[in-house]
Amino acid sequence: MRLFLSPTSPFARKVKVALIEKRLLDSIEEVRVDPWRSPAELLAVNPMSQVPTLVTDDGMALSNSDMIIQWLEQTHPELPLLPRDAVGSARVLSVAALAHGVIESAVYVVIERRKPAGQQNEDMITRRLQGIKRALGVIEERFDGSRERFQLDGLNLACALEYLDLREPAFDWRARCPGLAQWQHWAAARPSLKQSAPPAH
Repeated sequence: MRLFLSPTSPFARKVKVALIEKRLLDSIEEVRVDPWRSPAELLAVNPMSQVPTLVTDDGMALSNSDMIIQWLEQTHPELPLLPRDAVGSARVLSVAALAHGVIESAVYVVIERRKPAGQQNEDMITRRLQGIKRALGVIEERFDGSRERFQLDGLNLACALEYLDLREPAFDWRARCPGLAQWQHWAAARPSLKQSAPPAH
């Protein structure tokens, strides 16, 4: 399999963490690309020029981090990232979806702030940051913070929080969510988070 990714993409990182947790990384060829430059090799498998894109051994191209992780769960069910029961799975997915929303909003803010000052949509930046605050507050209430398992809720949350550290250090989510801060300290030590960490610059 081939995984097209950018080292700083939190969406690509989600997939890489999933592969490491499932002990599948050795079966992957990583292809690092800059999707903003629309390289030909990425366009050949994803006309939207987005990462992550996973090309399976039979040549099928999968895009969207959630879709890729779902496919990994179906084709490699061992070391599951979701509980097998419907209630447990729904509980994990509800937190995972909120954490994914945090990532989406944070990426929006980063992209918007790269525009010239006069072209930035300050109202939308404020709206997205407020949404992140609310979402993290709800996650702190719903997430069990288990140290005995690491499933999709924790995976998405760890990637979201570390992306905020990377791109929005002034946001200071730790002061607002001390429970998540304690859990993140534990999660950051996992090999999957260490191996997938983006460059510091």
